[in-house]
Amino acid sequence: MDAVSGKMAPMGTGSVSDHTFCQPCANDDKTIPSDVFCTVCKEFLCSNCARVHRNMKFTKSHPLQDKSTMPSSLQPESENKHFTETCQRHAEEFIKYFCPNHETLLCGDCLAEKEHSSCTIERISQVAKRYKEGPKYNGLKAGLVQVVNDIGNLSDNIQASMKYIDEESFTNINALRKFRNDINQYLDKREQELLEEIEQKKQKSQSLLSELKSNCQDIQAATEKLKAELQAKEVNSNQLFISGTRAIKELVGFQSALKDIRGKNSVSYFKFTRDPTTEQLLASCTAIGRVDQVASDLADQQTKPQVSALNQSRSDLSQSQFSKLPDVPLKASNGTRDCYLFSVALLPGDRLLLSDYYNRSLKLVDTKNNKLVSEVELPGMPWDLCLLPGDRAAVTLPWEKKIQFVSTQKNVTLQEVVKVDGQCFGIDFCDDNLIVSFGHPGKVVLMDMKGKVKKSVDKDSSGKPLFQDPRYLTVTRESRTPVIYVSDMDINTITKLSMSLEVLQSYQDPILRSPHGLTAVADNQLLVCGEASHNILFLDTHTGRITQLLGKDEGIESPYSVAYCPQKKMVFVTCCNGRIPKLDNFVKVFKVV
Repeated sequence: MDAVSGKMAPMGTGSVSDHTFCQPCANDDKTIPSDVFCTVCKEFLCSNCARVHRNMKFTKSHPLQDKSTMPSSLQPESENKHFTETCQRHAEEFIKYFCPNHETLLCGDCLAEKEHSSCTIERISQVAKRYKEGPKYNGLKAGLVQVVNDIGNLSDNIQASMKYIDEESFTNINALRKFRNDINQYLDKREQELLEEIEQKKQKSQSLLSELKSNCQDIQAATEKLKAELQAKEVNSNQLFISGTRAIKELVGFQSALKDIRGKNSVSYFKFTRDPTTEQLLASCTAIGRVDQVASDLADQQTKPQVSALNQSRSDLSQSQFSKLPDVPLKASNGTRDCYLFSVALLPGDRLLLSDYYNRSLKLVDTKNNKLVSEVELPGMPWDLCLLPGDRAAVTLPWEKKIQFVSTQKNVTLQEVVKVDGQCFGIDFCDDNLIVSFGHPGKVVLMDMKGKVKKSVDKDSSGKPLFQDPRYLTVTRESRTPVIYVSDMDINTITKLSMSLEVLQSYQDPILRSPHGLTAVADNQLLVCGEASHNILFLDTHTGRITQLLGKDEGIESPYSVAYCPQKKMVFVTCCNGRIPKLDNFVKVFKVV
């Protein structure tokens, strides 16, 4: 039986050269052992044929395998059984080789290209034996596991974001509708006020005209009577003369009465004029509000804290410098008693609303020209105050156990009063509720606008009293969730409560003594008055760090309340020393440099 070209019949064991011979030489009936194998031509070559192969133009780029790497026999059919992936560039060729330099999978035709002429080519059948346990495959598996985990985390984040968007949409809709309801209530109230004013003016004019009409009718009747009497006397000349002489005086009286009527017939006419500010609002494209983007993408939504409108307009003040501005005088020109300004709030239009304890009044101040605009006497000594929707405010009267509501439109005017069951001190407003602190015993109460208690807290989780003397509080929104901060002047603490009145955290520092008024300047940022430490402090509620901003060197002594204007970067402070009128009768003003 004839031997197959390129392969000798088995003749026992031996080296590769014992089993293969040069195929070109076999065509000349020569049996010469092979020294190399051409992976492109798939031929075994002897050393002479290999030299020619390397020098020929069409084959000199073919990779040649030496005795250590070349196959032991030419078995194309059995070899192809292990290769099923075809080359992307040569569709009829199987991928059988790997170029480590380029990390590229190759077929036999790819090997003929110049790109790999200087590369060390490896057969996949040999590389594959060590690949499964090698670092590349293990790294690939680890990478796939990581991708699967990342996809799972991303899917969870997407699901969480979808839930967040639903919840946030619900919150935004409720906020919009509540604001719209506040606007509707205000417009209804304002419309009713204008309707009542129109009705009053109408009644006044109608009353005047009715009176004039009645007078005209009386004069007309008297004139007709006199005229008839004179006609009846015409038959007797003597009587006519007497009656006519008397009638002249009556005629003069009629004429005088008509003149008076004409003088009073100056009826005022009225016309409703549209408020230009409201017309500008109607023409505005952003009336009521805007829907602002607070996160740019999914990553931002998941990794970055939400930035509220408060934060966007208010920066970290802990590293700020302050310049002193002129004080605002509060003592009325006809006042005989010094002020004792326990609370201050910033109103729209560069105005301040302040409670004057000793003078039992609320004061409205214009900060543009530093003048007292109006003052209203209260039925008791006021303590703290807070602003309400619709140009209103609420002020606590602790010794009367009442909360007084007032209007802040133009001048301050008194409205209704709500009775409470104790000495009420600190007060703030949130979501149609009042949050009020009480003394003796100390507690914080959540109530509706009618004074009905919804919830209260006075003890901690261990049953011990939570407060001793909580005189001030404020409500702020952190990541859009309202929280309450309560200052306790006896135990020198600031306590953070949820809206369900659960204790979230407590803050204390030796530089803060007898904390009084406090106000939010941003998410997780408060300004606090240290009445006994004579300073204004910055509290970072996220880290708990407390930093002094203003002290005695800046003229701060016994501060009771503080307000901050983010647009103008101004701080307003009231001090109540009781012995220094220069402190008690003025609001101190500082500008952030």
